Amino acid sequence: MVSVAVAGRCDPRLRGVREAVADNFAAHGEVGAAVAVTLENRLVVDLWAGHADAARTRPWTRDTIVNVASATKGA
Repeated sequence: MVSVAVAGRCDPRLRGVREAVADNFAAHGEVGAAVAVTLENRLVVDLWAGHADAARTRPWTRDTIVNVASATKGA
């Protein structure tokens, strides 16, 4: 099990999101990830963790840029 520090902020009402991000690293071997959630036009979750590359040499930061695919399927 790998423990990864999750950075950023999360509304206490949505602490399960922070726990899910941490669990994704511990249970599923995620390399790097970020999540942001808005609720009623207010940013309530802004979290990131891990690394920006498979070699794990560059830490994931708040401003890490990534490709997004299939982001609108749910919509």
